[in-house]
This record gives sequence, C-alpha cells and structure tokens, in this order.
Amino acid sequence: MSKRITTIDEACSLALPPEAVDALGVKPGENLDVEVVGRAVVVRSVAEAQRSRHFMNSFESILQRRRKAYEKLAEGPER
Repeated sequence: MSKRITTIDEACSLALPPEAVDALGVKPGENLDVEVVGRAVVVRSVAEAQRSRHFMNSFESILQRRRKAYEKLAEGPER
C-alpha cells in the first residue's frame, strides 16, 4: 500500500488505514512504538515493542551465560 506523508506544524505525519490499525491491535489515540531499521520504519503497539525488547534482553542474557557451551557445540564432535 502506498501512502503520502503530510506535514503538520513542521512535523511529518502518515495516516494509517483502518486495516493497519486493526492489525496492530490498537485504537485511535493510543501510542505506537516507531523504530527505524535501515531504510524501513517498523510500527508496533507499545505492548508488542515491550514484549519484543524483554524477549531480546532475555535471549542475549542466556547467550552470554552459556556462550562457552554453545561454542563447543558449534565445533561439532571431536574426531
């Protein structure tokens, strides 16, 4: 879907169609999490963004604690 960016009081704005708002599970007036990834914009509900950040923090914590075991597994069986 293609949308035009508009300017309101020197800020850029993008109107989301109803199906996008429904897919995000938000209602008009709610805050959204907006993140720029490369040349793309990722829009999520604040709750989804918090869940994602919590998951990534937990995942990275586990990787750090078990790094040596994962490196050993990656080496494969001894010959």
